[in-house]
Order: sequence, then C-alpha cells, then structure tokens
Amino acid sequence: MRIIYLFNSLLSISLSKKLKKVNGIARFQYPVTAIGFDKIIIGKNFDSGKNLRIQAISRYQKETFEPEIVIGDDVTINPNCQLVVINKLVIGNNVLIASNVFISDHSHGCSNFSDIDTPPSLRKLSSKGSIVIDDNVWIGQNVSILANVKIGKNSIIGANSVVTKSIPDFSIAVGIPASVIKNVKPNVNIIDQ
Repeated sequence: MRIIYLFNSLLSISLSKKLKKVNGIARFQYPVTAIGFDKIIIGKNFDSGKNLRIQAISRYQKETFEPEIVIGDDVTINPNCQLVVINKLVIGNNVLIASNVFISDHSHGCSNFSDIDTPPSLRKLSSKGSIVIDDNVWIGQNVSILANVKIGKNSIIGANSVVTKSIPDFSIAVGIPASVIKNVKPNVNIIDQ
C-alpha cells in the first residue's frame, strides 16, 4: 500500500509540473492517460481515481484545434472517467464526478452525415460547443455529457443519464436524454433586523 501511495505521489508531482497552471499538486492515480497538459488548468485540492483519461486534443489527422480544460477547486473525479475536448471544458468548484463518466465536446463526423461512408476513426472531429459544469454539481455514475451543454450550479445528474442540453441551477436531471425532474432550490427567507 505504501509503495502504491508513494508511486501515485511521484506521478502527481510529475504530471502537475506539466500542467499549464495548477494550484498546489493535482492528485492523480496510476494509470492515467493525458494529452495536452499545456492546455489544462487545475485548481487546488484536485483528486482523481485510476484510469482517468484527460485529453485536450490540439491536432487530429490534419486538423488543428485550440482546446482548453479548466478545473476549479476541490474537484473529485472517481475512477474510469474520460474528459476529452477539442473546444473547451470548464468544471467549477466543489464538483463530484462518480465513476465511468464520459465528457466530450466533439464527435467524429459531420452532423449532416455527409461523410457516413468514411470509417469513423478517419472522419473529421467536429464540436457543437463547449461544456460548462458549474459549482457544487454532483454527476452520478455512468453519465455522458455531450457538447454545447451547461449544467447549472447545485445540480445533480442521475446515474446512467445522457446530458444533451443545458440543465438549470438547482436541478435534478435524469434519463436519456437527461431532463429535469425536480427543482431543489431552497426557500430563502430574508428577515429584516
């Protein structure tokens, strides 16, 4: 156990030095797949489980992109998650991401299917827009979050959901595609003194 802890500590130090910007040391667990560390900014107290795939893809085949991944403070990403972008991904503060979550702002091929005869791995990458996950969001296990989506603050995305459109603040959303089933905004009583 101590050897694994030591190895992961050394890995975290090494990878943190490669980031565009980091507040402290970002904690990673082996194995991790990372591309484009110079396009990734991570806040303080970042912790990820094993098998994280974090990729800011600047070049695919002959295309070039300007990707950016910005992760806030106190973010925890559990094992077997993928964060893959050619555009932009912003994750706010105090976000909890369960295991097996897939977040991607792009797809292989044209939205009009004009390249359907081309093998998927040879199709151009295209993005419909960036992804924003606001502060205090909890993302359940096996969730997929796709391009051009904002998940509002203090929201919960239920397990096995596929997020294809924006979710308002203080919402619980579930399903395929994910839709809001409940607003959880607390009643605010202001008493003048």
